[in-house]
Amino acid sequence: MKFHLSGFAPIATDVIRTDAARTISAVNQRLNNSIARTEAFAALLRQFIARLENDPVAGMSDFSADAGRMRDAVAAFEREERAFAVSMNETVAELGGIASDIETMRKASTRDATTGLANRVAFSARLAALYDNGDAVGPAALALVKVEGLRDLSDSHGAAIAEKALKKLAPVFRKSVKKNDFVARIGTDEFAFIFHDVSTDNAEAIAQRIRACVEAVQITLPNRTFTSKTLSLSIGIAMALIASSSTDLFTQAELALHAVRAGGNRGVLVFSAAIGSRATKTYTRHVA
Repeated sequence: MKFHLSGFAPIATDVIRTDAARTISAVNQRLNNSIARTEAFAALLRQFIARLENDPVAGMSDFSADAGRMRDAVAAFEREERAFAVSMNETVAELGGIASDIETMRKASTRDATTGLANRVAFSARLAALYDNGDAVGPAALALVKVEGLRDLSDSHGAAIAEKALKKLAPVFRKSVKKNDFVARIGTDEFAFIFHDVSTDNAEAIAQRIRACVEAVQITLPNRTFTSKTLSLSIGIAMALIASSSTDLFTQAELALHAVRAGGNRGVLVFSAAIGSRATKTYTRHVA
């Protein structure tokens, strides 16, 4: 199923929900039918036992007459139970398929189709989780990344070459973070990293290393075997211990990213009070 197609996820969700409801309803009906058959068979046995208890002689004399009916009832019961077992196995398979579809949907809803990295939905949830425990925020850092040169690459050589570049950057980003860290594509040429258990210096050093790795990647141009392009990164960093909320943390990292790009130099910049003050003055001037 093409869950990654634009606008398809809501439709797929409705289909899965409908299939699940239909399957569960069928299971419920089959169980009710099985219970009814079992109760009917048990009632037949109780009648026979009651006759034996009330009048053993008459009960035994009637046994030959009841034997055929009992044999037919047992045979029918066995057939129905075998059919029920088959139908339940089919239902288990259907539910397995639905579970697989749900897992596919879950991954599709939190994964970027081009890079295979987490997407903005997953990033928003992960960012918010940093502040789930109120004031007990750990020493984490948010790094917002702008891939410099990607748009120019797309404009000059086509979207396909830009997509190829993104696919080459994805493993670089993935290998640059620790197991408990996080990376996501949050825009056309924008990525976000969450580093855990880091100081400001650590976060800046990691960002510089990622930037250097990206600049070492050669993007071969179409029909130009010996010509390649390189990309670079602008990175704005904010520390979780300084920010009051996930929104505040994102804003600080965004301001740092804007500041480093406004300077005309691609590089890494950590948010500071001075950056925040300049942004406030700029906002006030525009409002006035």
